[in-house]
Amino acid sequence: MRKPLSTLGVLVTGTLFMLSSPGFAAEDEDAAPKPASKRASKKAGKGLTLKLDKLQVESGAFFNDAAPDSFNYAHAAASLNWQPNRQWEFQLGARVDGYLQTGTPDFSRVRADYAETFVRWRSAGTRFTLGTQNIAWGRTDEIQPIDRLSRTDLNRFILDSIPDRRRAVPALRLEQFFDTLKLDLVWVPDLQPAALPPYESVWHPVDRVRGRIIGNQDTAATRFLVQNGSFAEDKHGAGGAGLRVTDSANGFDWGLSLQRVRQSTPYYRINPDLRAPLLMGATPAMALASVSGPTFTAIHPLSTVAGAELEFQGGGATWRFEGAYTADSPATTQDLRYITVAAYDAVAGVEFFPGDKETRLTLQVATHQLDTQEFLQERKNNFYLTGDIEHPFDQGRWRANLRFVNGLNYRDNYLSPRITYLGIDGHEFYLAGHIFSGESQALGGFHQDHDLVSLGWQAKF
Repeated sequence: MRKPLSTLGVLVTGTLFMLSSPGFAAEDEDAAPKPASKRASKKAGKGLTLKLDKLQVESGAFFNDAAPDSFNYAHAAASLNWQPNRQWEFQLGARVDGYLQTGTPDFSRVRADYAETFVRWRSAGTRFTLGTQNIAWGRTDEIQPIDRLSRTDLNRFILDSIPDRRRAVPALRLEQFFDTLKLDLVWVPDLQPAALPPYESVWHPVDRVRGRIIGNQDTAATRFLVQNGSFAEDKHGAGGAGLRVTDSANGFDWGLSLQRVRQSTPYYRINPDLRAPLLMGATPAMALASVSGPTFTAIHPLSTVAGAELEFQGGGATWRFEGAYTADSPATTQDLRYITVAAYDAVAGVEFFPGDKETRLTLQVATHQLDTQEFLQERKNNFYLTGDIEHPFDQGRWRANLRFVNGLNYRDNYLSPRITYLGIDGHEFYLAGHIFSGESQALGGFHQDHDLVSLGWQAKF
């Protein structure tokens, strides 16, 4: 019998460091609405405000012969906000993103999208929002196991900071505040798949040129099917719903959550009709010719997720913990059956200011475990160390950063040094590097030919 085909899916919870999302918000989402009298509410409006939220231009050069020549990006976001009184708020938000990749392969794309666009009503202790929103659950950095309701933006993989890797989702949200306790109830009526780049982009999770899917073993059969097969997406159904309870008392911030959701990042499932001919010894070409329908389907399976989180101060540091149990995590067996299994995710992190107290250091240890006796194409056990070191100098006019993600039980590395000039208020000029390495099945290994150095400017208003 031929060697079993490699895994044909990429599981969001398996690619842990792509899951984080503090997100931008129009205001502090955990802050209770301020009570106001009827007379005050009539006078507390802020009027109509047009705001240019962010501008960014970046140009990057790949320095590996196997990669294209350059990757360039431009972004603009604006919002129109009206608060006639303390109770009501209306907002229209929009963004435009432009991408240009030169070399082989090349592509250009300009896309307009909604940003936060909503109607919001407040009263003492209650906030109700209808529309597109940035929904960010969780409190750990870079990896957030309970962040399942947000929409992932994969157009630039992990080049950007966490909030910039998320898009707004259409949702109905009720937030109820009880002194230090908060109840958060969210319903996403329609699935919004992750924002993906075109297949020509080096940041797409499917590399049609090399014949690889991110997170998968690299075999001759996989390469042939990815290069010569077809892809479809099943994006039907509701996005899901979730309930989160958080509390801040006696120096401890904790939370519990329960979600029934379809996560936006796709899982690539092989056509089940290909299984029989491949296992019987047919060549990939013969198997592909013998079946109809797409070779791979990007699916968004419905999963039940129970989560817990904790944050507190101690020993001069901030400690954060987050964990999640997923009852229906997708997986592929070595004999090519699609199944769902239980998964466990846990993150422990610390943030502190060593030495001169100006340097900020954040460290996290994370794990992702698939609980099954089946032999899987995916890795069952994943351990990561992530970190972010930030040091300002020259009276705050400059800032040096170093972000990193390292696999602990197998080689999977991402390193991003960055130097930023902040001498002009509201503007940032930066030079950043993105360096990848690792085993072929690892995220860093998938992108090891895509090392990049970028020069950019951004302004937030």
